[in-house]
Amino acid sequence: MPEQLSWSLKTGSSGGGTADSGSLEVEAVTSASVTVDAGATMELAFQLEDVSKITMLLVKSSTYGGTLRVSAGGSEVVLTGPLILYGDAIALFSDSLETVTVANDDAVAADVDVLLGLKLTA
Repeated sequence: MPEQLSWSLKTGSSGGGTADSGSLEVEAVTSASVTVDAGATMELAFQLEDVSKITMLLVKSSTYGGTLRVSAGGSEVVLTGPLILYGDAIALFSDSLETVTVANDDAVAADVDVLLGLKLTA
């Protein structure tokens, strides 16, 4: 049964800002919350080869100092803020989320949350 995945975004500075919110209909939600120790690497097995079935990808961390790397399917990004991707933009990050690897090059542990909204049917 489909469910609604609610989202909101607010950003701003003295020079201006923007805010938006809404919801996304998904058929399933998969998430993981892990602590990646300092200097460690952790693999998350989502087993999702077909990224066209993923409608939303969110990766957030307790730290954004440029020392946390997230990779999947041969692509890698350094987290300097939350990674939020919708629809076709997910394929720009990776063509497979079978395994997502999080590498922490910082001297302190990082708490990492990954959330995936999925459409299981065509």
